[in-house]
Amino acid sequence: MSVDVADVLAVITTELDLDEGEVTADSTIDDVENWDSLGHLRVCMALEQRFGVKIPMEDIADLRSVPAIVAKLSASA
Repeated sequence: MSVDVADVLAVITTELDLDEGEVTADSTIDDVENWDSLGHLRVCMALEQRFGVKIPMEDIADLRSVPAIVAKLSASA
């Protein structure tokens, strides 16, 4: 599956209630103040819904950056 980074950024921005531009293609969980553990779960659930994939619980902790999320979603095709 080809994953558009802009779609991933839109999901993260919406779920973490951020302003556009607060999260970028290189952002990590440590760079974004609102990206805490609860926010991370919301992001992962929204990504599952948006992209029609199931993210295994054991993989959720590894998705700590936009590049990691894009790679995981791309591999889930």
